[in-house]
Amino acid sequence: MAFSDANEKNAPTVEDLEAQIGDLKRDIAELTKSLAAFGAAKAEAYRDGAEKMAADAAAASRRAFNDAREEAHSFGRDVEDEIRARPFQAVGLALGLGYLAALLTRRG
Repeated sequence: MAFSDANEKNAPTVEDLEAQIGDLKRDIAELTKSLAAFGAAKAEAYRDGAEKMAADAAAASRRAFNDAREEAHSFGRDVEDEIRARPFQAVGLALGLGYLAALLTRRG
C-alpha cells in the first residue's frame, strides 16, 4: 500500500487537470490566431504578386501594340514614298492587281 499512497500524492488533482485544459485552450486559440494571420499575409503576398504580373503583362502588351502601330505607320510612309518616287509604276501595279482580283472574283 505504500506504493499507492505515493502514487496518490503525485497524481494531479481535478483542479490541476482543469488548469492544464484551460492552458491548452488558450494555446490553441493563440495558434489559431497565428495561423489566420499567417494565411492572410500569404494571401496578400500572392495577391500583390498576381497584381504585379498583371500590370507587367498589360505594360508589355501596350508596348507591343505601340511598336506594331509605329511599324504600320512606318510601312505606310514607306509605301507613300515609293508611290511618290515611282507614280507610273504604282498606277500600273494597282491596275494589275485590280485586274487580277476581278479575274479571281468573276463568276462564270
